[in-house]
Amino acid sequence: MKRIYLLSVLGILTALASVVNNMFSPAMPDLVNTFGIEASTAQLGLTASLLGLALGQVIIGPLSDRLGRRGPLLASMVLLALASMASLIAPSLSLLLGLRVVQGLSAGGGIVIARSMASDMSQGNELIKTLAFINVFNGLFPIFTPMAGGALTQAMGWQGPMLGTTIVAVVLCVACLFVPESLPTERRVTTSAVATMSLFNKVFHNHTCLYTILHQGAALAVLFGNIALTPFLVVRCGYSPSTIGYALGANGIFTALGAGSAAAMGSGERGMRICSTGLLASGIVMSVVLLGGMPFWCYEVVISLMLFFVGVTLTSSSGRAMDSARAQAGTASALLGAVGFVVGALVAPLMGLGNLMTSAAVVYVVAAVLNALFTHLSNRG
Repeated sequence: MKRIYLLSVLGILTALASVVNNMFSPAMPDLVNTFGIEASTAQLGLTASLLGLALGQVIIGPLSDRLGRRGPLLASMVLLALASMASLIAPSLSLLLGLRVVQGLSAGGGIVIARSMASDMSQGNELIKTLAFINVFNGLFPIFTPMAGGALTQAMGWQGPMLGTTIVAVVLCVACLFVPESLPTERRVTTSAVATMSLFNKVFHNHTCLYTILHQGAALAVLFGNIALTPFLVVRCGYSPSTIGYALGANGIFTALGAGSAAAMGSGERGMRICSTGLLASGIVMSVVLLGGMPFWCYEVVISLMLFFVGVTLTSSSGRAMDSARAQAGTASALLGAVGFVVGALVAPLMGLGNLMTSAAVVYVVAAVLNALFTHLSNRG
């Protein structure tokens, strides 16, 4: 029971990006109306949290290799709770965007430490199985958080999702009090904080790890592109904010199925190959759907298939990257998360530029091509 509790908490922690982003996504059209801004400006709320998520992992991941996992984890959750409470009463868009960065930074700490703790506890195929269990949460939360965000937005406006994030953060503050330290003192990095950051150099020179991380980053461009695109695509079709949540939630089912199926596909390398092939084929079909102006249900069918393959690689590439850089697990975990969120931060505003359908088609196809390229390079080591 203790292991199930621990893995469940770690699973929720790895899903914090969904709490911070997917729950917020249905509120973006309401931000447009409330603050009188353009869609691309509202999407900066997503960009801000994604940049924070990347920054939090880059800073907190290496520090957790030096200080241990539990202390930085508790500090991150307290900061997330405080930033979320403050966002409820943010009087301006600029302050809200600043708090979104802090939300992302603290959530990023929880994510990177959760992955690092999983690596501390297991390795090889056992690590793949552990990550498969954890990543089921990472797939399930995108089902429920946008639905909750849509319902809360319908009831309270953009402050509704902020209240939802606050509740999750407070619950995690309590839950993490019962999470034990997973990195013994004798296994911690003993260099200075500045020298600890140099661990990134070792990961950069580990080509298998680096290209595996970039492979996952390209796949996550599809995930974050969908989060940024769907709210405005739904509104364009004349549906309500709650429909945004249902659409994103339906997509999340397929991400969860992919994450849970990865262990059955064998090694992380094989899972990556399956992902790259599937994304490339479905990405081409998606470009036809978008550029051809096909109905919304056609988009939903194809994006759900693409997100299944994204779910596969969330488990497969994470396991392979962490396994190939075991001596710098926290640092590799930080880079793994940071790259994906930086990609997401770049993709979100791109989805709102120019013609909505054309921009989305280009982003999805480029992401699929890069995903396949990095798979090939990772196999060359």
